[in-house]
Parts: sequence; C-alpha cells; structure tokens
Amino acid sequence: MAIYLVVIGRTSTGFSAHCPDIIGCAAVGETIEEVLANMKKAVELHFEGILEDGDPIPKPGGAGSYRRVMKDLDVNHYFLGHIQVDRRRIAAAVK
Repeated sequence: MAIYLVVIGRTSTGFSAHCPDIIGCAAVGETIEEVLANMKKAVELHFEGILEDGDPIPKPGGAGSYRRVMKDLDVNHYFLGHIQVDRRRIAAAVK
C-alpha cells in the first residue's frame, strides 16, 4: 500500500481535494469522509489510465510532500488528509 497526501479545501457545497503528487487528479464531496473516498476512487481510475498509456504510476512524495505543501498552505482554508492506494492491485488489474 502507498500513502498519498491529500489537500482538502472547503467549498460552498462541501469539500474539494487534490493530491500534490498526482497532477490532474481531484475530487469533491459533501463531507470529509466522502471527499476522501471519492479521491481514492479518482486516484485509482487515474492510475489505471496512466498504466494503459504505458506510463509509470507516480510515487508518493512522503514527508517531503507534506513539508512542501505546509510551507504554502493557508490553514484557514485548507487542511491535509491522506489515502492508501494498492498500486500493485491496480497494476495487476490493468495487465
């Protein structure tokens, strides 16, 4: 399992989220739990597409990602979460 950082922000209808280590992948939800669940699904689908294109799955940035994001994060509007993704299961499913 790989752990990916998720940046979560409040919206007028709930929450939005993105993973700094995964460019172009985002999700929304009415609750924090829902946005994290939707983010996990979005990441898994995103990874399937990446593998189908023959590209490697991005690796999580680990503590470095958290430090980079926290440096510029407006904690009045955003907070951090994380998701666990089974990269091997996704790779096996695409093959």
